[in-house]
Amino acid sequence: MVMRRIFAFAAAALAAAMMISCGSRDLKVSVENASDLDRVSETIELDFGNIIAEHPELTAENVVVLDAAGAQVPSQVYTEDYGMVKLIFQATVPAHQTAEYTVKAGERETYDTLVFSRYVPERLDDYAYENNRIAGRVYGPALEDPRTLGPDIWLKRVESLVVDKRYELNDYHHDHGDGMDCYKVANTLGGGALAPYVDEKIVLGDNYETYNRICNGPIRTKVLFTYKPFSVAGYQVVLKRELTVDANTNFIKISNWFDAPADELPVVLGAVLHDVIDREDGDHYIAFTEKASDSADPEADGNISVGLVVDAAEENVEVGTMDGHAVLKYSITPGKRADVWTGSGWSKGGVESPEAWAKTVKDFAYAQANPLKVTLK
Repeated sequence: MVMRRIFAFAAAALAAAMMISCGSRDLKVSVENASDLDRVSETIELDFGNIIAEHPELTAENVVVLDAAGAQVPSQVYTEDYGMVKLIFQATVPAHQTAEYTVKAGERETYDTLVFSRYVPERLDDYAYENNRIAGRVYGPALEDPRTLGPDIWLKRVESLVVDKRYELNDYHHDHGDGMDCYKVANTLGGGALAPYVDEKIVLGDNYETYNRICNGPIRTKVLFTYKPFSVAGYQVVLKRELTVDANTNFIKISNWFDAPADELPVVLGAVLHDVIDREDGDHYIAFTEKASDSADPEADGNISVGLVVDAAEENVEVGTMDGHAVLKYSITPGKRADVWTGSGWSKGGVESPEAWAKTVKDFAYAQANPLKVTLK
Protein backbone atom coordinates (compact mmCIF):
# COMPACT_ATOMS: atom_id res chain seq x y z
CA MET A 1 0.00 0.00 0.00
CA VAL A 2 2.79 2.43 0.89
CA MET A 3 4.63 1.60 -2.32
CA ARG A 4 1.48 2.27 -4.39
CA ARG A 5 1.04 5.64 -2.71
CA ILE A 6 4.65 6.54 -3.50
CA PHE A 7 4.17 5.58 -7.15
CA ALA A 8 0.89 7.50 -7.34
CA PHE A 9 2.49 10.58 -5.81
CA ALA A 10 5.46 10.35 -8.18
CA ALA A 11 3.18 10.00 -11.21
CA ALA A 12 1.07 12.99 -10.15
CA ALA A 13 4.18 15.09 -9.57
CA LEU A 14 5.58 14.15 -12.98
CA ALA A 15 2.29 15.01 -14.69
CA ALA A 16 2.15 18.37 -12.93
CA ALA A 17 5.74 19.12 -13.90
CA MET A 18 5.01 18.27 -17.52
CA MET A 19 1.95 20.54 -17.54
CA ILE A 20 3.94 23.42 -16.08
CA SER A 21 6.75 22.82 -18.57
CA CYS A 22 4.39 22.65 -21.55
CA GLY A 23 2.52 25.76 -20.44
CA SER A 24 5.63 27.88 -20.08
CA ARG A 25 7.80 26.43 -22.84
CA ASP A 26 8.73 28.77 -25.67
CA LEU A 27 8.71 27.50 -29.24
CA LYS A 28 12.21 27.21 -30.70
CA VAL A 29 12.71 27.53 -34.44
CA SER A 30 15.92 26.13 -35.89
CA VAL A 31 16.95 27.47 -39.31
CA GLU A 32 19.72 25.46 -40.93
CA ASN A 33 21.72 26.70 -43.92
CA ALA A 34 23.43 23.70 -45.52
CA SER A 35 24.40 25.71 -48.61
CA ASP A 36 27.67 27.44 -49.51
CA LEU A 37 26.01 30.86 -49.51
CA ASP A 38 25.31 33.21 -46.61
CA ARG A 39 21.56 33.77 -46.41
CA VAL A 40 20.65 37.32 -45.43
CA SER A 41 17.12 38.49 -44.54
CA GLU A 42 15.44 35.45 -46.06
CA THR A 43 11.76 34.96 -45.26
CA ILE A 44 10.80 32.00 -43.06
CA GLU A 45 7.20 30.73 -43.18
CA LEU A 46 5.49 28.87 -40.31
CA ASP A 47 1.98 27.41 -40.11
CA PHE A 48 0.55 29.61 -37.36
CA GLY A 49 -2.61 27.53 -37.14
CA ASN A 50 -0.60 24.48 -36.09
CA ILE A 51 1.45 26.57 -33.68
CA ILE A 52 -1.51 28.00 -31.78
CA ALA A 53 -3.06 24.53 -31.59
CA GLU A 54 -0.11 23.60 -29.37
CA HIS A 55 0.42 27.07 -27.90
CA PRO A 56 -3.07 28.59 -27.38
CA GLU A 57 -1.57 31.53 -25.49
CA LEU A 58 -0.27 32.89 -28.80
CA THR A 59 -2.34 35.23 -30.97
CA ALA A 60 -1.65 37.42 -33.98
CA GLU A 61 -1.62 40.40 -31.61
CA ASN A 62 0.90 39.07 -29.08
CA VAL A 63 3.21 36.69 -30.94
CA VAL A 64 6.84 37.84 -31.12
CA VAL A 65 9.97 36.34 -32.65
CA LEU A 66 13.35 36.73 -30.94
CA ASP A 67 16.82 36.04 -32.31
CA ALA A 68 19.54 34.19 -30.40
CA ALA A 69 20.53 37.41 -28.62
CA GLY A 70 16.97 37.94 -27.42
CA ALA A 71 16.27 40.88 -29.74
CA GLN A 72 12.85 41.01 -31.38
CA VAL A 73 12.84 40.63 -35.16
CA PRO A 74 9.98 41.91 -37.34
CA SER A 75 7.25 39.33 -37.90
CA GLN A 76 3.89 39.22 -39.63
CA VAL A 77 0.77 37.06 -39.34
CA TYR A 78 -1.65 36.84 -42.27
CA THR A 79 -4.25 34.51 -43.78
CA GLU A 80 -3.66 33.02 -47.21
CA ASP A 81 -6.38 33.12 -49.87
CA TYR A 82 -7.05 29.41 -49.25
CA GLY A 83 -7.38 29.87 -45.47
CA MET A 84 -4.01 28.87 -43.98
CA VAL A 85 -2.72 31.32 -41.35
CA LYS A 86 1.02 32.00 -41.62
CA LEU A 87 3.60 33.51 -39.32
CA ILE A 88 6.57 34.89 -41.21
CA PHE A 89 9.84 36.54 -40.24
CA GLN A 90 13.23 37.05 -41.88
CA ALA A 91 16.31 35.07 -40.86
CA THR A 92 20.01 35.62 -41.46
CA VAL A 93 22.12 32.44 -41.41
CA PRO A 94 25.79 32.15 -42.48
CA ALA A 95 26.78 29.33 -44.82
CA HIS A 96 26.87 25.87 -43.20
CA GLN A 97 25.51 27.18 -39.91
CA THR A 98 22.27 27.07 -37.97
CA ALA A 99 20.44 29.98 -36.36
CA GLU A 100 17.85 29.60 -33.62
CA TYR A 101 14.84 31.83 -33.09
CA THR A 102 12.24 31.87 -30.33
CA VAL A 103 8.50 32.31 -30.81
CA LYS A 104 6.62 33.39 -27.69
CA ALA A 105 3.91 35.69 -26.39
CA GLY A 106 5.02 39.25 -25.73
CA GLU A 107 4.55 42.88 -26.62
CA ARG A 108 5.07 43.43 -30.32
CA GLU A 109 7.33 46.30 -31.23
CA THR A 110 6.48 48.79 -33.97
CA TYR A 111 8.17 47.60 -37.15
CA ASP A 112 9.11 49.65 -40.19
CA THR A 113 6.84 48.84 -43.14
CA LEU A 114 9.15 47.77 -45.95
CA VAL A 115 6.56 46.59 -48.51
CA PHE A 116 3.42 48.02 -50.04
CA SER A 117 0.95 47.36 -52.83
CA ARG A 118 -2.38 48.77 -53.89
CA TYR A 119 -4.96 49.09 -56.61
CA VAL A 120 -4.60 52.43 -58.43
CA PRO A 121 -8.00 53.42 -59.88
CA GLU A 122 -6.74 56.94 -60.61
CA ARG A 123 -4.31 55.48 -63.20
CA LEU A 124 -6.44 53.15 -65.33
CA ASP A 125 -6.59 50.27 -62.84
CA ASP A 126 -2.85 49.84 -62.33
CA TYR A 127 -1.83 47.58 -59.49
CA ALA A 128 1.44 48.90 -58.06
CA TYR A 129 3.83 47.15 -55.68
CA GLU A 130 7.16 47.86 -54.00
CA ASN A 131 9.58 46.97 -51.26
CA ASN A 132 12.59 48.82 -49.90
CA ARG A 133 14.61 48.02 -53.06
CA ILE A 134 12.33 47.72 -56.08
CA ALA A 135 8.96 48.81 -57.45
CA GLY A 136 6.70 48.01 -60.36
CA ARG A 137 3.15 47.69 -61.59
CA VAL A 138 0.91 45.37 -63.57
CA TYR A 139 -1.70 46.70 -65.94
CA GLY A 140 -5.43 46.56 -65.29
CA PRO A 141 -8.69 46.23 -67.24
CA ALA A 142 -9.19 49.95 -67.92
CA LEU A 143 -5.91 50.31 -69.86
CA GLU A 144 -6.50 49.78 -73.58
CA ASP A 145 -2.82 49.44 -74.53
CA PRO A 146 -0.70 47.51 -73.75
CA ARG A 147 -2.61 44.32 -73.05
CA THR A 148 -0.10 41.90 -71.55
CA LEU A 149 0.87 39.74 -68.59
CA GLY A 150 4.16 41.63 -68.48
CA PRO A 151 4.94 44.07 -65.64
CA ASP A 152 6.43 47.54 -65.78
CA ILE A 153 9.67 48.12 -63.85
CA TRP A 154 9.90 51.23 -61.67
CA LEU A 155 13.41 52.12 -60.52
CA LYS A 156 14.32 53.23 -57.00
CA ARG A 157 17.38 54.85 -55.46
CA VAL A 158 15.94 55.08 -51.91
CA GLU A 159 14.69 52.50 -49.40
CA SER A 160 11.58 54.49 -48.50
CA LEU A 161 8.22 53.70 -50.07
CA VAL A 162 7.52 55.81 -53.16
CA VAL A 163 4.45 54.47 -54.98
CA ASP A 164 1.86 56.81 -53.48
CA LYS A 165 4.14 59.82 -53.86
CA ARG A 166 4.76 59.13 -57.55
CA TYR A 167 1.10 58.69 -58.39
CA GLU A 168 0.28 61.86 -56.47
CA LEU A 169 2.89 63.82 -58.44
CA ASN A 170 1.76 62.14 -61.68
CA ASP A 171 5.28 62.71 -63.03
CA TYR A 172 7.03 59.40 -62.50
CA HIS A 173 8.94 59.52 -65.80
CA HIS A 174 11.27 62.09 -64.20
CA ASP A 175 13.63 61.44 -61.29
CA HIS A 176 12.65 63.63 -58.34
CA GLY A 177 15.38 62.18 -56.16
CA ASP A 178 13.91 58.74 -55.43
CA GLY A 179 14.06 57.14 -58.89
CA MET A 180 11.82 56.98 -61.95
CA ASP A 181 10.05 54.94 -64.60
CA CYS A 182 12.34 54.78 -67.64
CA TYR A 183 11.48 51.23 -68.73
CA LYS A 184 9.45 50.44 -71.85
CA VAL A 185 6.94 47.59 -71.85
CA ALA A 186 4.70 48.08 -74.94
CA ASN A 187 3.21 44.81 -76.23
CA THR A 188 5.79 42.49 -74.66
CA LEU A 189 6.31 40.54 -71.45
CA GLY A 190 8.09 43.59 -70.04
CA GLY A 191 10.13 42.89 -66.91
CA GLY A 192 9.25 39.20 -66.82
CA ALA A 193 6.24 36.88 -66.84
CA LEU A 194 5.37 33.23 -67.44
CA ALA A 195 3.37 32.88 -70.65
CA PRO A 196 2.41 30.20 -73.20
CA TYR A 197 3.99 30.06 -76.63
CA VAL A 198 3.01 28.56 -79.98
CA ASP A 199 5.44 27.99 -82.88
CA GLU A 200 8.15 30.14 -81.25
CA LYS A 201 5.67 32.99 -80.77
CA ILE A 202 4.86 34.16 -77.25
CA VAL A 203 1.18 34.54 -76.32
CA LEU A 204 1.17 37.74 -74.27
CA GLY A 205 -2.10 37.03 -72.48
CA ASP A 206 -4.10 39.98 -71.17
CA ASN A 207 -4.27 42.54 -68.39
CA TYR A 208 -5.66 41.31 -65.08
CA GLU A 209 -9.46 41.24 -64.67
CA THR A 210 -9.83 41.12 -60.86
CA TYR A 211 -7.50 41.31 -57.87
CA ASN A 212 -7.56 40.31 -54.20
CA ARG A 213 -4.91 41.75 -51.90
CA ILE A 214 -4.07 39.06 -49.36
CA CYS A 215 -1.69 40.96 -47.08
CA ASN A 216 0.15 44.25 -47.00
CA GLY A 217 3.15 44.40 -44.71
CA PRO A 218 5.21 45.02 -42.78
CA ILE A 219 7.50 42.44 -44.45
CA ARG A 220 5.29 40.85 -47.13
CA THR A 221 2.62 42.07 -49.51
CA LYS A 222 0.74 39.59 -51.68
CA VAL A 223 -2.01 39.85 -54.27
CA LEU A 224 -3.98 37.30 -56.31
CA PHE A 225 -4.93 38.24 -59.89
CA THR A 226 -7.47 36.52 -62.12
CA TYR A 227 -7.57 36.82 -65.91
CA LYS A 228 -10.15 36.44 -68.63
CA PRO A 229 -9.71 33.33 -70.80
CA PHE A 230 -7.39 33.84 -73.78
CA SER A 231 -6.72 31.69 -76.82
CA VAL A 232 -3.66 29.45 -77.14
CA ALA A 233 -3.29 27.01 -80.05
CA GLY A 234 -7.04 27.02 -80.68
CA TYR A 235 -8.20 26.43 -77.11
CA GLN A 236 -8.99 28.69 -74.16
CA VAL A 237 -6.57 29.13 -71.29
CA VAL A 238 -7.58 30.47 -67.86
CA LEU A 239 -4.96 31.95 -65.54
CA LYS A 240 -4.61 32.89 -61.88
CA ARG A 241 -1.39 34.57 -60.70
CA GLU A 242 -0.24 35.28 -57.18
CA LEU A 243 2.41 37.96 -56.78
CA THR A 244 4.47 37.96 -53.55
CA VAL A 245 6.78 40.83 -52.62
CA ASP A 246 8.99 40.43 -49.54
CA ALA A 247 11.28 42.98 -47.90
CA ASN A 248 15.04 43.17 -48.50
CA THR A 249 15.22 41.54 -51.93
CA ASN A 250 15.35 42.56 -55.59
CA PHE A 251 13.08 39.67 -56.58
CA ILE A 252 9.36 38.99 -56.56
CA LYS A 253 7.75 35.57 -56.61
CA ILE A 254 5.00 34.84 -59.12
CA SER A 255 2.93 31.68 -58.66
CA ASN A 256 0.91 30.73 -61.75
CA TRP A 257 -2.04 28.38 -62.25
CA PHE A 258 -2.88 27.80 -65.93
CA ASP A 259 -6.03 25.80 -66.70
CA ALA A 260 -6.21 24.37 -70.22
CA PRO A 261 -7.71 21.29 -71.94
CA ALA A 262 -4.28 19.74 -72.49
CA ASP A 263 -1.91 17.35 -70.72
CA GLU A 264 0.90 19.87 -70.86
CA LEU A 265 1.35 23.52 -71.77
CA PRO A 266 4.55 24.88 -73.36
CA VAL A 267 5.56 28.10 -71.59
CA VAL A 268 8.40 30.58 -71.33
CA LEU A 269 9.51 32.76 -68.49
CA GLY A 270 10.48 35.73 -70.61
CA ALA A 271 11.50 39.38 -70.42
CA VAL A 272 11.81 41.73 -73.39
CA LEU A 273 15.25 42.72 -74.62
CA HIS A 274 16.09 46.36 -75.41
CA ASP A 275 19.62 47.78 -75.79
CA VAL A 276 21.43 44.96 -73.99
CA ILE A 277 25.01 45.53 -72.84
CA ASP A 278 25.53 42.28 -70.88
CA ARG A 279 23.79 38.91 -70.50
CA GLU A 280 24.51 35.71 -68.61
CA ASP A 281 22.54 32.49 -69.13
CA GLY A 282 22.74 29.87 -66.41
CA ASP A 283 21.04 26.80 -65.03
CA HIS A 284 17.41 27.87 -64.56
CA TYR A 285 18.23 31.59 -64.69
CA ILE A 286 19.00 34.53 -66.99
CA ALA A 287 20.57 37.85 -65.96
CA PHE A 288 20.94 40.80 -68.30
CA THR A 289 21.63 44.52 -68.17
CA GLU A 290 20.54 47.10 -70.74
CA LYS A 291 20.38 50.85 -71.21
CA ALA A 292 17.29 52.73 -70.04
CA SER A 293 14.67 51.96 -72.69
CA ASP A 294 11.97 54.62 -72.17
CA SER A 295 14.24 57.62 -71.90
CA ALA A 296 15.22 60.74 -73.78
CA ASP A 297 18.73 60.39 -72.36
CA PRO A 298 19.66 56.72 -71.76
CA GLU A 299 23.21 57.55 -70.75
CA ALA A 300 22.05 59.93 -68.01
CA ASP A 301 19.28 57.57 -66.85
CA GLY A 302 21.66 54.66 -66.36
CA ASN A 303 21.33 50.93 -66.83
CA ILE A 304 18.43 48.65 -65.96
CA SER A 305 19.10 45.07 -64.87
CA VAL A 306 16.61 42.21 -65.16
CA GLY A 307 16.68 38.70 -63.71
CA LEU A 308 14.61 35.60 -64.47
CA VAL A 309 14.62 32.45 -62.30
CA VAL A 310 12.64 29.23 -62.82
CA ASP A 311 11.84 26.77 -60.04
CA ALA A 312 14.78 24.36 -59.72
CA ALA A 313 12.32 21.45 -59.71
CA GLU A 314 11.35 22.11 -63.33
CA GLU A 315 12.94 19.71 -65.82
CA ASN A 316 14.14 20.13 -69.41
CA VAL A 317 14.49 23.92 -69.14
CA GLU A 318 16.04 25.48 -72.25
CA VAL A 319 17.63 28.93 -72.21
CA GLY A 320 17.47 31.10 -75.30
CA THR A 321 15.90 34.02 -77.16
CA MET A 322 12.39 34.01 -78.60
CA ASP A 323 10.29 36.72 -80.17
CA GLY A 324 12.63 39.48 -78.94
CA HIS A 325 12.71 38.13 -75.38
CA ALA A 326 15.24 36.39 -73.20
CA VAL A 327 13.45 33.15 -72.30
CA LEU A 328 13.58 30.06 -70.16
CA LYS A 329 11.55 27.53 -72.12
CA TYR A 330 9.85 24.43 -70.68
CA SER A 331 6.45 22.74 -70.23
CA ILE A 332 4.09 22.76 -67.25
CA THR A 333 1.07 20.69 -66.21
CA PRO A 334 -2.21 22.67 -66.41
CA GLY A 335 -3.83 23.10 -63.02
CA LYS A 336 -0.54 22.66 -61.17
CA ARG A 337 1.18 25.66 -59.57
CA ALA A 338 4.25 26.94 -61.42
CA ASP A 339 6.57 29.24 -59.46
CA VAL A 340 8.93 31.72 -61.06
CA TRP A 341 10.88 34.74 -59.82
CA THR A 342 11.67 38.01 -61.57
CA GLY A 343 14.16 40.61 -60.40
CA SER A 344 15.21 44.13 -61.29
CA GLY A 345 17.80 46.69 -60.35
CA TRP A 346 19.28 50.03 -61.38
CA SER A 347 22.81 51.31 -61.78
CA LYS A 348 21.75 54.38 -59.75
CA GLY A 349 20.06 52.26 -57.10
CA GLY A 350 22.65 49.81 -55.81
CA VAL A 351 23.60 47.65 -58.82
CA GLU A 352 27.33 48.30 -59.10
CA SER A 353 27.93 46.62 -62.47
CA PRO A 354 26.42 44.11 -64.93
CA GLU A 355 28.81 41.51 -63.51
CA ALA A 356 27.62 42.19 -59.97
CA TRP A 357 24.02 41.83 -61.12
CA ALA A 358 24.77 38.51 -62.84
CA LYS A 359 26.20 37.22 -59.55
CA THR A 360 23.12 38.45 -57.67
CA VAL A 361 20.81 36.50 -59.97
CA LYS A 362 23.03 33.41 -59.94
CA ASP A 363 23.16 33.44 -56.13
CA PHE A 364 19.39 33.90 -55.89
CA ALA A 365 18.78 30.92 -58.20
CA TYR A 366 21.20 28.86 -56.11
CA ALA A 367 19.37 29.85 -52.92
CA GLN A 368 16.02 28.78 -54.38
CA ALA A 369 17.51 25.42 -55.32
CA ASN A 370 18.94 24.99 -51.81
CA PRO A 371 16.21 26.13 -49.38
CA LEU A 372 16.82 26.71 -45.70
CA LYS A 373 15.71 23.82 -43.46
CA VAL A 374 13.26 24.98 -40.78
CA THR A 375 12.63 22.78 -37.73
CA LEU A 376 10.29 23.49 -34.83
CA LYS A 377 11.51 22.34 -31.43
